[in-house]
Amino acid sequence: MPHLRCLGCGVVSYAPAGGAGNCPECGVPWPPRADRVVQSADPEQRLSALVRMTRDLLDVDIALLTLIADGRETVRIAAGGWQGVAMRRGDSLPLEETFCRLMLEGRIDNIVRDTRAEPAVAQTEFVRRLGVGAYLGVPIRPSDAELYVLCCLAREARPSFGVREVRLLSGLAESVSVELQSG
Repeated sequence: MPHLRCLGCGVVSYAPAGGAGNCPECGVPWPPRADRVVQSADPEQRLSALVRMTRDLLDVDIALLTLIADGRETVRIAAGGWQGVAMRRGDSLPLEETFCRLMLEGRIDNIVRDTRAEPAVAQTEFVRRLGVGAYLGVPIRPSDAELYVLCCLAREARPSFGVREVRLLSGLAESVSVELQSG
């Protein structure tokens, strides 16, 4: 399913039927077909493009699509990194060591603006070892049997993260969910 990036406000959305219409956020007409964000017929390429787009739109160092299963969080798709930190497809951690578990359990919000100031995560090995400064994450349930998380990590604290970033991440997660269901 093709996606569009609004030339006016930058919002990314599903392409309307036939490509006509205006952005629901600002009313600017959608870009011509050549400016579509994701056009590949391959579901993995579309998912990779969405994860890269997540990293770029939220201006974070790392964006991940992870699978939660069997007590582990496993990277399905990764985009970005920083000095000494690169995550690749198949990398896996015990779920109890991850931000995403805390978010899924409701122990942290979808946003941790400053990991050093958030008691629930400040002392976790993952935060200390990788030097994570901020976190964003939303769950994705493409089916009753699967649980994924679309999450973002920033090296530095991000005090400006707020509702806008969670809404954007949630919208991107909806697109990811559609791709997971079609793939």
